[in-house]
Amino acid sequence: MQNSCKENFEELNSQVLNCKKCSELAELRKTPVPGVGSFNARILIIGDYPKEEGAELTGVPFTNDESGFLIRKMIEDSNLSLENDVYLTYLVKCTPRKKVSAHKGEKISLVSPSKIHKDNCITYLVKEITITTPHLLITLGLDTTKYVLKHFFSINKKVSNMQDLHMKLFEIPSFKLVPFYAPQDALVTKEISLDQYLADFQRLSHFLRIV
Repeated sequence: MQNSCKENFEELNSQVLNCKKCSELAELRKTPVPGVGSFNARILIIGDYPKEEGAELTGVPFTNDESGFLIRKMIEDSNLSLENDVYLTYLVKCTPRKKVSAHKGEKISLVSPSKIHKDNCITYLVKEITITTPHLLITLGLDTTKYVLKHFFSINKKVSNMQDLHMKLFEIPSFKLVPFYAPQDALVTKEISLDQYLADFQRLSHFLRIV
């Protein structure tokens, strides 16, 4: 089983690294970022996309920036590990950019992922879930949560504030989902205090141990 999962992930990661579904993203990216973690993860944590100063530079999810350090610290502090319990990935595997008109020609700007980007990438997330068969998904941030709820749960949430979804439980026969604030919501925009963010993940970790 372990060898089969490893082979499946090697094939999937190769597909991600060579993906050109979004032609402009493929042209402008530094590197796509496949997921990383346990082949038989009970918990799959889904971020929005690799950040330009973080995972895009290393090619490894949630590394090299404050958001990544925070997520990995919370996993470790909850006595969970990437080796045995958790798989980290992104809804969109490339850092979104586009060419825009500028005073002297064109410039390249960072953008938020579009629906097309998400639709093109969702097949990779489906394969990650199929291979790992997690008991629990944790979606980070409002946009990622709403997209995953609509795709997997047929729930079209018309909400504009992550407060309405944070730490709520959604269930289907295949797995459960708990939305969580994105790390930048605690580190940058302060929609939730860092102390509360850490405390809520500790509360969630008690649930993680029984799923």
